[in-house]
Amino acid sequence: MSLEPQNLDITKLESVEKPVKVAKSKTYNLLLDVELELSAILGETDISLKKVLDLTKGSIIELDNKTIKPIKLLANGSEVARGEVVIIEDNFGLRITDISEKRIV
Repeated sequence: MSLEPQNLDITKLESVEKPVKVAKSKTYNLLLDVELELSAILGETDISLKKVLDLTKGSIIELDNKTIKPIKLLANGSEVARGEVVIIEDNFGLRITDISEKRIV
């Protein structure tokens, strides 16, 4: 294996926009205290109404998500990010791996 420096072909790099910082206005500061409901969607499935009505304590519903698939993070019902499940002491958490482009809440 050669350890000689290689020239970087910048034409193969992905072009991304520089993040725009929001100006700290009075309106912006008021919004910082607004509370949102966050939900993590572990998986989804389609089942019949009959199966829903037959659910009892201890029933198991198989979800259509494999463990390697990113978990959806919703804010007030809108997807804002995706991530992976982590364990923090005795609790589950979500490590953000991708931020959604459209974060309208």
